[in-house]
Amino acid sequence: MQIIIAIHIMSVIAIAVSGTAALILQPEKDKKLVLTTRIIYLPLFVSGLLLALKTAHSQPILTILKIAVALAFIALLEISFAHKIKKTPTKIVLAILAILFFLAALLGIMLITNENS
Repeated sequence: MQIIIAIHIMSVIAIAVSGTAALILQPEKDKKLVLTTRIIYLPLFVSGLLLALKTAHSQPILTILKIAVALAFIALLEISFAHKIKKTPTKIVLAILAILFFLAALLGIMLITNENS
């Protein structure tokens, strides 16, 4: 299970770095980063699913909440990419994106620490 947690954490860090870089760079230079971010979704989803299956029996509400926040983060990240193409990324969307990222990370840490104790 430690390997799955490590893969999940590395995927989360990679999404944060590549997603932030894709949103900051000029639209002509961000296509590879957007694609990289989308490729990172695969290990993130697989490891997240395995971790959710492990925690769902003992903490179902927190697990469902974590999944919902993580999916909302990914959806809003994709919306941000679409807004960037139109050159209209709004600061409120970026702020909500950051809040969702940290909320998903916090809920994930809570789930893992409660499961291991």
